[in-house]
Amino acid sequence: MRRLIVNADDCGVSAPRTHAIFTCMEEGIVTSTTVIPNMPESLNAARKIKERDIPAGIHINLVEGSALTPERDIHSLLDTRGYFLSKEKLQEALTQGSIEAEHVEREIRAQIEWFFDTAGMPTHCDSHHNIHIHPFIAPLLGPILARYGISRIRTPAESLERLSWELPEERRAYIESTAMLARAAQSIYESFDIETTDHYRGMALSGMANARKLRNLLAALPEGTTELMTHPGTCDPLGDDFSRNPQRETERNMLLDPELPAFIRSRGIELVGFGDL
Repeated sequence: MRRLIVNADDCGVSAPRTHAIFTCMEEGIVTSTTVIPNMPESLNAARKIKERDIPAGIHINLVEGSALTPERDIHSLLDTRGYFLSKEKLQEALTQGSIEAEHVEREIRAQIEWFFDTAGMPTHCDSHHNIHIHPFIAPLLGPILARYGISRIRTPAESLERLSWELPEERRAYIESTAMLARAAQSIYESFDIETTDHYRGMALSGMANARKLRNLLAALPEGTTELMTHPGTCDPLGDDFSRNPQRETERNMLLDPELPAFIRSRGIELVGFGDL
């Protein structure tokens, strides 16, 4: 049996990307999404998810925008302007030991409780830039998820063995190092009875996506349940570089391909959500 969860990340980051995600869930092959709690469109996205009973998880964010916790209570996570440290700055601060564990715990709890209040029970958890697999973060997040009854999580340990296209060496090295961290984090989450999928795909496709590569990836899916991470959107002239990247529309269009459901069925793949784990 081969089962596939197609998850669209960053729901709520902006109106154009959120609209594209919901379109891909209603008309395409996306079966799941994760809501980022602290962005301009987050509240509208969460309300729609609750109203329409859309399967959605929480996209924990500690690296972009404003926190949900008062600045004085989590200051080690913030820059001089009061915003989250960038991904690179946070990694540096974690290496230097200047991040306080209780600050991480407070903000994670605030984001989870925001999700409960606005969208309901999350189907699963992942995070912005995979911060949840960092060796400092995972032991803090595990017991919090268990306490809130969130029993499923993303493990971004991507295999490149059957990849049908070439990757730049730097990209390959990043995916392999992420997979190493993910496998270590998985053992931590498993100790709290938090489940994950058998396989994960998406990073090798990100930034290089097209319809042909997606079909090649699907045709080579291994047995078991695989999560495919995607980032569909429409061009957002007011967004950051990622949101303005034409790849957002390329991903949206390939996920809306009307011939794709038949292709998936012909390969014996069942589309499912995290609730089916």
